[in-house]
Amino acid sequence: MSIHVTIFVMLLYGTIFIFGLLNAINPILIWEKFESHNATKEPTKLYFLGRRVSGIVAMLIITALVLVPYLASIGYL
Repeated sequence: MSIHVTIFVMLLYGTIFIFGLLNAINPILIWEKFESHNATKEPTKLYFLGRRVSGIVAMLIITALVLVPYLASIGYL
């Protein structure tokens, strides 16, 4: 792979990881910044719990995408 493609992919992974982390830590902040202007009322706590869980899942997927090739190259997998 070209170095430019690798840098682009890592920046994309980093962006998804950061948004997942922010959703896991404070989903209300992300909702206020990106979706509150469309809402007539604040969503339920279950909605924010779902966003928190999806943020954790996104971080786990990105971590696996980054670590699996490395672990396979050293013979761990």
